[in-house]
Amino acid sequence: MTRLFHLLAAALVMCSLALAIHQARIPPQPAPETQIAAAFAKAGFSLSAQRRTSLGPELFFTRPGCTKPTRAVLTETIHRDATQFLADMSGADEELITVYGGAAVASLHLRDLAWPWLRRKLGIMLGLSRSSPWDSVGLAVFSPRQCRGSSPDWSALLTES
Repeated sequence: MTRLFHLLAAALVMCSLALAIHQARIPPQPAPETQIAAAFAKAGFSLSAQRRTSLGPELFFTRPGCTKPTRAVLTETIHRDATQFLADMSGADEELITVYGGAAVASLHLRDLAWPWLRRKLGIMLGLSRSSPWDSVGLAVFSPRQCRGSSPDWSALLTES
């Protein structure tokens, strides 16, 4: 049993080393805020303001035909209280859409993010999928309910970028 443990530990170390070497060859990506703003611009949004929150940067976007701004909060780390912070930030007239790794998720809680994160990292390690700038970025989009009819599919929008 000890040998099996050592073999698995060695395999994990080798995979981590291979991934680190592979990541070192990838050219640097622009900041996530820039990438989010570019993705939203494709859907007709324009960046109007930005501020820091306890979870990460909060971006405010405007679009024609909607008086209230759409807000997006980026989280680059998994925060155990993210769900509570986002609930406190959400207004009664806003719909909360959470996206992690370019795919829509139920929430930014660890129980909802663990499997997509692990599946994505294993796929990259095994060469079954490519690395993406969205791999470790959580996004909470606060979309005004009055503008809901013209809301884009966030996961599709971010996957295309």
